[in-house]
Amino acid sequence: MKHILLVLLLLTSSGLFAQELLGREFWPDGTIRSTRYSEGSNIHFITYHENGKVKEIGCFHNGRRDGVWKQYSQNGVLLAQAGFRNGERQGIWEFRNEADLPNGRLTYMGGRLAQAEEFDATGMITAQRVY
Repeated sequence: MKHILLVLLLLTSSGLFAQELLGREFWPDGTIRSTRYSEGSNIHFITYHENGKVKEIGCFHNGRRDGVWKQYSQNGVLLAQAGFRNGERQGIWEFRNEADLPNGRLTYMGGRLAQAEEFDATGMITAQRVY
């Protein structure tokens, strides 16, 4: 009986987090260009470069940016990572170059810019500012 209740609980709870495909777009050559899907009240999207590699990943919650957004180069290098909560900028935003070295870093607190750092081509900090 315990096992049956556990299985029923897992089946009903997995329905709460079901993903629903909202749409897809394709490049002229037929490769995927973008995918949108919902997960509860969240709308997720993934866009792709023409070579098929991921270009950008993000999420909207109630029409506002939410969670971690990422942007990638055509070679798959993570170029930018930014955080949002209910449409407000939050946390540490990181920017990188094609060599996967840091370009810059911004820190947001309460939706406001709190600190910024700039890096040179070798990844060393060249400038820093507190707001």
